[in-house]
Amino acid sequence: MQAWRTQGEPDGLAERGEFQQLQLSHFAQADADRFTWQTTDAYVSQTERLLLKHVPVRRTERLLEVGCGEGGNLALMEVVPAGAVGVDLSRAKVSWANRHHGGARFACADAGRLPFPDETFDVVLCRDVLHHVPDKSAVVNEMVRVCRAPGRMVIIEPNGRSPIMKLLGMLVPAERDLLRNSLGRLQPLLERPQVGRREVVWAQPFPLGRVLFHYRWGLPGLSRRCGRVVLGVERLIGRMIPSHRWGYIILTAVKRLTGPDLAVTRS
Repeated sequence: MQAWRTQGEPDGLAERGEFQQLQLSHFAQADADRFTWQTTDAYVSQTERLLLKHVPVRRTERLLEVGCGEGGNLALMEVVPAGAVGVDLSRAKVSWANRHHGGARFACADAGRLPFPDETFDVVLCRDVLHHVPDKSAVVNEMVRVCRAPGRMVIIEPNGRSPIMKLLGMLVPAERDLLRNSLGRLQPLLERPQVGRREVVWAQPFPLGRVLFHYRWGLPGLSRRCGRVVLGVERLIGRMIPSHRWGYIILTAVKRLTGPDLAVTRS
């Protein structure tokens, strides 16, 4: 979970203050149970790995994750370059990640003011962060700034038009802003002169298992026996619902490449 500046969404000084306090309170402490669930649960770890396959990075490249939390994403990626860096606003999360993750370095930093020189990284990942910050544009500005040309920026956000993500957003007050997430809301954040070709991927057609096997209010113990069945049901449902109602939106952009094309695919 990352910090923000005071301008931008949501509108209104009082509303911004309430939103900020809610996010700071919810994400202040390390959540070891969530890390374990994300990285070891039979259903969740498989779906997470498939999602993170959309982060193109080679071992020789420099990788930054903005809003790394406890380091679960970096723990699940197929390739984590030596010297990969994760930053998060929560000192407790960063401290926990440094103790439990040997494949990357972690530091406390504000997503709106990243402590790195221009064009430092080849790949910049931002997963499940933007719906927790009022000024999304400031975070994307920093992602673009620290990404070298022709590096890649990857934004992964839950889709507010997905029935499952909508349910998760209603159940957790700190996740409520994801209800507003859509391609139309996120895509303009990357419409700037420094950004070239962009790609949109829709992923996780109907992530029912994220509710059924949730580590706090689901039955995670059943995922080992029922995970494959649930995945099959999800894929079947995915054939019947339009991709703009799938669970995740993945935006990948290349810095300073020509061509404003926007390719849209299903994953």
